[in-house]
Amino acid sequence: MDRARELAESIVHRYLTLVRYQRHVSGTIRKELDVSGRQLAVLRHLLQSSPRSVGEISAFLYVRDATTSPLLERMERDGYITRRRCTQDNRKVLIEPTDLGRELAQRAPLGTIAQMRVKLPELPVEELEIMDAALRRLSEVADVDESLLD
Repeated sequence: MDRARELAESIVHRYLTLVRYQRHVSGTIRKELDVSGRQLAVLRHLLQSSPRSVGEISAFLYVRDATTSPLLERMERDGYITRRRCTQDNRKVLIEPTDLGRELAQRAPLGTIAQMRVKLPELPVEELEIMDAALRRLSEVADVDESLLD
């Protein structure tokens, strides 16, 4: 096997390992705490800055509002968040964590994405630029069309 093919296989392997590990950690957290990784991400986001609108939460999660709304409905039903209408704009719904949601977010282990959000900013800028360029190029090679994700 030539070096280019060997490196290509290594890159695919590392990418798939990262995805598989993220699923493993998320599944473990779900089993232990009966909460999804997205729910924890929302709670942690709200702990940093709340209240947040549905649109702001959707942008943070990189999903559509249509995906976020049912997630927030479950979280409200389970007592992790409260939703209320914005007093300045009645069309906007604001989300805040409850005491139960705060407690859960603080005791839950960090998942893979949360680990990256915490640890990546601690790395040297030069290293981050290299990673960013490599991931951008990987997206190009895979013909990722980000416009399909809006």
